[in-house]
Amino acid sequence: MLVAISLSAIFLGAASVVMSSISVNSKRLTRVVDVNIGGSNKNNFYGQGGGNVQTYSAPNYGRASRVQLMRDLMLEDATKSSAVFALPRRLRNTIRPEFLSYPAGAPGANLPRPRLDTPEAFRAYLAEVEPTSSAIYDTPIRNIPDPDRPNTTIYMLAPETDPAFIRVRAIYEIDLVSVSNVSGVYATVRRYRNGSLTNYYDIFFESGNGDPFAPVFAVFERQARRAVNEGTIIDRFKLASGNPFTLVWLPDPSLNPLTEPPVAVTEPTTSPRQAYQKMTGKTSFVVALPMFPNL
Repeated sequence: MLVAISLSAIFLGAASVVMSSISVNSKRLTRVVDVNIGGSNKNNFYGQGGGNVQTYSAPNYGRASRVQLMRDLMLEDATKSSAVFALPRRLRNTIRPEFLSYPAGAPGANLPRPRLDTPEAFRAYLAEVEPTSSAIYDTPIRNIPDPDRPNTTIYMLAPETDPAFIRVRAIYEIDLVSVSNVSGVYATVRRYRNGSLTNYYDIFFESGNGDPFAPVFAVFERQARRAVNEGTIIDRFKLASGNPFTLVWLPDPSLNPLTEPPVAVTEPTTSPRQAYQKMTGKTSFVVALPMFPNL
C-alpha cells in the first residue's frame, strides 16, 4: 500500500510539473493578433462582413493540429477524385461551382470534348465554361507558379454520370495576404464544397528577413514526356514514373517562414529542387497529390 501511495504521489507530482510547464509555455508562445485583410477578402474567404480577422501569430501548436486535419481531408478528397489540378493566381477566387459544363462541341459539329490532361489544359477549359475565371487564372502554368502569383486554387474533380457535366468534389484555396496594420502575412487555407466553406485554418506570420513562402506547389510530369526535348527548365520536372503529381506546401503554424534564415540555392538548374529549394525548412506539411488518382 505504501509503495502504491508513493508511486501515485510521484506520478501526480510529475504530472503537475508537466502541466505547469505546458501552461507557462502556451501563454508565452501564444499571441492573438487583429489583422486587417480587407472587407473584400474577408467576405470572399469566409462570407463575413468587416475587414479585420483575429488569429494566432506563429508559432502556435494548437493551430498546427488543424493543419493535420486539413491535410488528411485533402488526401481523402483526392482518393475519391478523378483529376486534381492546381492553378496559381494573384486575385481572389470566385469560381466554386458544384458542376462544370463539359460540352461535346457545337451542335452538329461532332467536335471532341476538351482533353483535360494538364493544369494548363484545365485552365483553358475553365476559361471557356466559366468566362470570369480568365481574369483570375490569367497566366499559363506548367510546373512552377510565377513569383507574382502567390495564391493557389486546387480543383478536385469527381466522376459524374451525366456526360455533359463534370462534378467538382472539392476546391481548396491557399491565400497569402500581406497586411499593413500589423506588418506581416496572413495565411489562410480553406476547403469549399458546392460553393460553401466547409473547413479552414489560418495563421499570421510576422515580417522578417526570411524568404517568401513560395512556390506553394510544383507539378511533376510523366517521365515518358522526356521523349520530347523542351529544354532543361521544363524537362527537369519530367520525373514521374507513372501518374503525374503535384507537390503542395501548406503553411505551417508551428513556425514562421518569414523569420527563418534565407536559404541559399545550391541545386543545379538541371534539378527541379533548384526551383523550390527556398522552401527548405518553411513547413513540415507537404502533400503529394496525384493528378489522376483513379488511374
